[in-house]
Amino acid sequence: MQLARLSVYLIFFVGFSTQAQWVGKPLPVWHTGQLDIHHINTGQGNATLMVLPDGTTLLADAGAINSHDWRTNKPRNIPVKPGNDRQAGEWIARYVRNALRFQGNPILDYAIITHFHDDHMGTPAHVTKRGKGGYVLAGITEVGEYIPIRKILDRGWPDYSYPRPFDNDSMVINYRRFLNWQVQHKGLIAERFASGLKNQITFVKQPDLHRKYPVDIRNLMVNGAMWTGDGDKTRLLFPDLKTLQATEYPNENMCSIAFQLRYGKFTYFSGGDIQGVLQFGSPAWHDVETPMASVLGPVDVQLLDHHGYADSENGALLASLQPRVFVIPAWASSHPAPDVLGRLFSEEIYSDKRDVFATNLLPEAKTAIHDFLPRLKSQSGHVIIRVEPGGKSYRVIVLDDNDETYTVKAIYGPYKSKS
Repeated sequence: MQLARLSVYLIFFVGFSTQAQWVGKPLPVWHTGQLDIHHINTGQGNATLMVLPDGTTLLADAGAINSHDWRTNKPRNIPVKPGNDRQAGEWIARYVRNALRFQGNPILDYAIITHFHDDHMGTPAHVTKRGKGGYVLAGITEVGEYIPIRKILDRGWPDYSYPRPFDNDSMVINYRRFLNWQVQHKGLIAERFASGLKNQITFVKQPDLHRKYPVDIRNLMVNGAMWTGDGDKTRLLFPDLKTLQATEYPNENMCSIAFQLRYGKFTYFSGGDIQGVLQFGSPAWHDVETPMASVLGPVDVQLLDHHGYADSENGALLASLQPRVFVIPAWASSHPAPDVLGRLFSEEIYSDKRDVFATNLLPEAKTAIHDFLPRLKSQSGHVIIRVEPGGKSYRVIVLDDNDETYTVKAIYGPYKSKS
């Protein structure tokens, strides 16, 4: 009994000492065996950098939104962080270079574009900077200008035709121009993300370390093809397009890439912009969160679906995942919706503790969710999940996003991994 109490005391003391040492200083560099998940905040959309335990790197999305809202044709007036003197894609690249400084010359082994919206891939609209291949530098195309990318996975390669061709989409046209030039001149490999697989993303820096540090990334869903939970098998959630009118086709968010990362006992879920709360008159198959819930169990950390927009995070998904930690990649006044936060904090859905971290709450959003603000652990900043070697525990670290010192603002944990 005394030894057990001493162990608990030592764990608490070490955790407290770590927090005391790090706060106010730059984030300590990654080391072998750790899993780092950086939710990078530029105020312009999603960008998540992962450093796997062997040093393999993955960037999921690189958002750079249009300064004008295509739905209203009005200015968005959303500031870029840490400043407007650079575009979001360059800020992402600079963050990545700093986080990967242990490499010397940073390389992204993988990049994933979860779906084709500007806050996940970047838009060429109102941008004049161009790369050597003639494509506009915005979002992922700008990141690729500064940091070599070895392989890109998306939902459309090579034909980009589902659910309809992207012949008139300037974002996808620019992105494909980038891919074609990079494939021809830089050795980039482009692949379609394949639902059901558990070996499309693997250790490439030190493959032999997988046995010591077991990480598996399961491809859960893309284009409505969802993993069944049985081997690599999948099933289709959407009707055959031949049975639908063009106006009834699945929307871009519903086609998002979703994946789950497991490191030992630690589990992380990312669903892109999938939705689960139906608008009036929508068919039942527009809810893709509920089927997803049927093949998933509890996770430690969830990157909130669709930024916490009102159509996301239904009760079925939350009851299945029961996250200990939520990360909200917020950038707009609608992120997150009050009803969504109500579900996130609801003990009727599940009773376990949960901590919620937001990357970039706008003043309008703070007004809308005023009653929930005291319950949020962060309202702005880069949010890093640092998983200790073996995956038994992890911390959440919030970094200052106002400059490039990457100063630690706060540390939470250690949390004990669930499964």
